[in-house]
Amino acid sequence: MPTLQRNSHCSNGSTAEHAPPQDPSDIASISETVLPETETILSVLGMTCASCVNRIEQYLGGMDGISSIKVDLMTAQATVHHCKSVMSTEQLCTSIEGMGFDAQVLTSRTLASKATGDEGHAGVIEGNQPADSWFSVEGMTCGSCVATLTSLLTELPGVVSADVQLLTAQAMVRHIPREIGVREITNVISDAGFKAAPLDTGADDGTGMPDPSAVALENLKKHRRQAAKRFFWSLAFAIPMFVFSMIIDMALPVSNRVAQAFHRKVFQKYSVSVIIIFFLATATQISLGLHFYKHAYKSLVRAKTANMDVLIALGTTAAYVGSIISVTLQGGAGEQFFETAVFLMTFILLGRWLEAIAKGRTISAVEALVKMQPDDALLVSPAKLGKGDELTTISARQIQLGDQLQVNSGMRVPSDGIVVRGQTEIDESLLTGESVPVVKQVGSTVTGGTLNISQTIQMRATAVNEASTLSRIVRLVREAQSNKPQLQEIADRVASRFVPFVVLAAVVVFIAWIAAGATGHINSKWLASKQSMGNHSDGMDEQEPMSYGIFALLNAISVLVIACPCALGLAAPTAIMVGTGLAARFGILVKGGGATMEAASRIDVVAFDKTGTLTIGKPAVTDSYQTESMPGEFNTWLDACVYELESQSSHPLATAMCTYIRENRPDAVSAPHELLEHTELPGRGMHGTVQMPEEYAQALGWPAVTRARLLVGKDSWVKEEGCRMEVPIETRIRWADSGLTSVTVALAQESADTGCALSSFALTDQVRPEARDVVAKLRKRGIDVWMISGDHPAAANAIAQQLGITNVMAGVLPEQKSETVRMLQQRGVGQETEADMAKCDANETGVGGWMQKWLKVTRRQRKKRPFARVAMVGDGVNDAPALAQADVGISVGSGTAAAMETAPVLLMRSSLYSLLTFLDMSRIVFRRVKLNFIWASMYNVVCIPIAAGILYPAVDRGLPPVIAGLLMIASSLTVMVSSLSLKFYREPKH
Repeated sequence: MPTLQRNSHCSNGSTAEHAPPQDPSDIASISETVLPETETILSVLGMTCASCVNRIEQYLGGMDGISSIKVDLMTAQATVHHCKSVMSTEQLCTSIEGMGFDAQVLTSRTLASKATGDEGHAGVIEGNQPADSWFSVEGMTCGSCVATLTSLLTELPGVVSADVQLLTAQAMVRHIPREIGVREITNVISDAGFKAAPLDTGADDGTGMPDPSAVALENLKKHRRQAAKRFFWSLAFAIPMFVFSMIIDMALPVSNRVAQAFHRKVFQKYSVSVIIIFFLATATQISLGLHFYKHAYKSLVRAKTANMDVLIALGTTAAYVGSIISVTLQGGAGEQFFETAVFLMTFILLGRWLEAIAKGRTISAVEALVKMQPDDALLVSPAKLGKGDELTTISARQIQLGDQLQVNSGMRVPSDGIVVRGQTEIDESLLTGESVPVVKQVGSTVTGGTLNISQTIQMRATAVNEASTLSRIVRLVREAQSNKPQLQEIADRVASRFVPFVVLAAVVVFIAWIAAGATGHINSKWLASKQSMGNHSDGMDEQEPMSYGIFALLNAISVLVIACPCALGLAAPTAIMVGTGLAARFGILVKGGGATMEAASRIDVVAFDKTGTLTIGKPAVTDSYQTESMPGEFNTWLDACVYELESQSSHPLATAMCTYIRENRPDAVSAPHELLEHTELPGRGMHGTVQMPEEYAQALGWPAVTRARLLVGKDSWVKEEGCRMEVPIETRIRWADSGLTSVTVALAQESADTGCALSSFALTDQVRPEARDVVAKLRKRGIDVWMISGDHPAAANAIAQQLGITNVMAGVLPEQKSETVRMLQQRGVGQETEADMAKCDANETGVGGWMQKWLKVTRRQRKKRPFARVAMVGDGVNDAPALAQADVGISVGSGTAAAMETAPVLLMRSSLYSLLTFLDMSRIVFRRVKLNFIWASMYNVVCIPIAAGILYPAVDRGLPPVIAGLLMIASSLTVMVSSLSLKFYREPKH
C-alpha cells in the first residue's frame, strides 16, 4: 500500500497500548476489545509539489497514534487513520499548520472494526447502526431549556443519546435511522417551541462538516481564482517593464528623442530608465514576491524541506540583488537585469494559473458525480379524505429510510429506493456508462442521482445520504485517486531531494564560471551573446563587455529557475486522476487507485469464478423428459401439480422450472389439479400431496389410491424414497456428461415406499452471451485464462468447453480458492505459455508471418519471470478471500456486498466487456504515466546542463533566465496536457 503505516492501538477508547502485555491471555483480551480507529480527512492548502506531500507523510506518519496517512496533491487533502485518544483531530491540524500549511478538518468518522466490518457496513446501509446527526437550535435561554430538550429527545423511540449545547446553540442526537429520522427529530424540537434545522453533513457521522469532494472542488476553484488574480496583477508590472527594458532601452535607436529622454541622468549617474525599472522590480518583489518568500520560509523553517518556491525565491532574488549590486558598484553604468526577476514571476504565475485550470479538468469526473445529487426531493404524504397525495418539497439531506418520494419526468432520483408506483425509463449513463435508458417498473430498484426521462413515478427510499450508492461511488473514486502507484512513491522520494540538489548545482555552476572567467577561459562571444539576450546597461553609454561575474550569476539563475520538480510530482497523479474518473464514467470503480491500475497493466493470468461471473447465475431448463406410458393428459396434469408445488419455493431451480413450464407448456398452468399440502426439504427438494385422479391411479397399478406423494428433487433422494427411475439411462448419462443438473419428478404411494419417476428436467446455468468473446480476446492478448469453481467437475468442464477455457480447477472449496490463486501466482510465466504464443496461425507465412511470430515470442520472453500477476474475477461471498489474495481483485456489479467490499475493482455493469475495458484502460493510463515520467526526467537531465552553459563551446550561446523560466512552465504544462489527453480515450467496440 502506498501509505505510511505504524502499529498503534486504541484500547477502550481512552489509552494507546505502546507495549504489549506479557500474558498471552491479556493479548487476546486486548485484541478483542480494540476499538475501531478514526478516519479524518483534512484540507491541506499550501502544497506546491511532491516534496511537500512527502514531507507531510513522513512527519505525521512517524507520530504516535497515527496508523496511516495519504496526502493527495491534486485535491489538496490528507486522509489520516488515527487513534483519537492519542492523536486528536485538533492535534492533527496543529501539527500540519506547524509545518507551514493551512489545515482544516473536513470529516472525522469512526471506522467499523475488521471483525465486524461486513456486518457493520451492511448495518449502516440498512439504517440499523446508530448515526450522529447535528441540529441548530434557536431559542434556548438557560440551562432549563437544555435539560428539557435533552429529556424530550432521549425519550424518543430510536434515540440512543442526545447532547444539547447552550453556548453553540446546537444539539447532537445519536439515533437509529430506520426507527427515527432527521426530519422527525427536527419536528419534535420545533414542536417544543424552538427553531430547529438539521446541519448539512457530509460525513458518515453527521459532524456537520462539508463533503470532502465538494471542498476539493471549491479549493481548486479558489486556487484558480487566486492564481488568475496574481497573474493579471503581475501584468501591471510586466508590461511597463517590457516597455522600458525591451523597447526603450534596446529597440529604440540612440538618436530617438523618447530614448534620449529616458536615458537622461537625473540622480547622480542613474538614468530615468534605470530608476523606473528599479522601482518596478522593487514593487514586484514586495507585492508578488512576498507570496513566494512566505511559502519558501514555511518550507525551509517549519517543514524542514525545500520546494519549488525556494528555487523561485532564490532565482528572482539573485536577479534583483545582483542587478542592484552591479549598477551600484559601477555608478549606474553596470549591467542590470531587473526585468529577469519581473518576467520570471509573471511567467511562473501564468504557469500556476494554467496548472490550476488543468487540475480542475482532471477532477471533472468527481465534479460530475457530485453534481448528480439533487438538492431537493418531493415527499409524498398519505392521502387525506377526498384528496390526492400531498407533495412537500424537502431537502435531499432530510430524506429518511422508508419515505415515499415522487420523481417527475426530468428530475433526478433523490436517493436509492424501490419503485412503488408507475413505470418509466431511467438514464444511468453517468453511473454505468450505458447510454441506453433502463426501464423501471413497480419493484425495480433505482439509484440516487440517475435521471428520470420518461414518466412520473413514486419510490420508497432504501438508502439515504452517505449510505447511498452515489455517495459511496464518490467516496471510492476520491480514495482511489489518492492511492499512489510504486512509480509515484519513487518520484516523491526523488522530488524531496531534488531542490537541494538543484541549489547545489547552481552554486557549483556559479563557482565554475567564476573560475573560468578568472583564468581567461570565457570567450568574449559568450559574454556578448548573454548581453544581447536582454541584459544591458544604460542605452546612451557605449556598452562594455559583460563581466564574467554577472555572466556566472545569470547562468546560475538559469539553473535555479529551469529545474522543475513539479513535473515529476504531477506525472502520475494527473494521469491516474483522469483515468479513475474516466473509468467511473464507464461504470468501473477502481477503489485501489493507481496501485491497482499499475498491477492491472501487467496482468499475466485472469482467473474466473464460474457461477454468477462466467454465467448469469440464474439456472434455466435446457432439456426434459416425459413418460409416454401414461394415458390422456397425464403429463399436463403432472406439470400442473409440479408448477404449483415449485411455485411455493424461492429456490433458483424451482423458479427456473416454473418459468419453463409457463413459457413452454402454458396449458399446464391452468389445468385442473389439486395440491393438498407441500413441504420444502433443504438439500433434497419439494414434497407434496396431490389428489390422484382414478384413471391415472389405475394406469400406475394403484387402484385403491386416491392421494399420492409428489416428489420433485434430486435423483438420489427420489431413489431413497423407493421410486424406480423411468428416465432412460442413456438420457441421464448424456445429461451428466454435459454437466447438466437433473431434477426428477416422481409419484409415490402414501402408505408404501413405492413409486416411480415419471418426468425429469435438465437445468444448467446460462452462460453470459459475451463470455466466450471475452475469453478469446484475453487469450489473444497473451493472458492465460483459468476457471476456478466449486461446482462438480462435469458441470465446470462443460461450461469451460463452451467458452474455450482449457485451464479448469473444479470442486474447489471456498477456503481453497485463495490458495489456488496463490498457486497461480507462484507458477510464474513459464515456457508453456511462451510456446503457445510462439505458434503461428496458418496464414502467418512469409516475412510478415515471421515478423508476427518473432514479436509474439519476444514479448513473452520479456515477461518471463518466476512469478505471475493474477487477476481474480468473482461475485460471491466465497470469492472474497481469493479476491483479496489476487494482485487485482475484480467484482462484477451483480455480486454480493462482501465481494464488492473486498475487491479493489468493481464493475458496475453486468457485462464482462467492462473487464476488457478496465485492462485496456489500465495499460493506456500507465503507458501515459511512464511517458510523463520519461518526459519529466529527461527534461531536467537535458535542460539543467543547457542552462548551466554546456552549449557555449559548440554554439556560442546559452539559455537566459527568462527563457529558462518559460521552459520550466512548459514542462509542467506538458505533463498536464499529456494526462488530460486521456480524456479522448474511447471504450473499445465489442
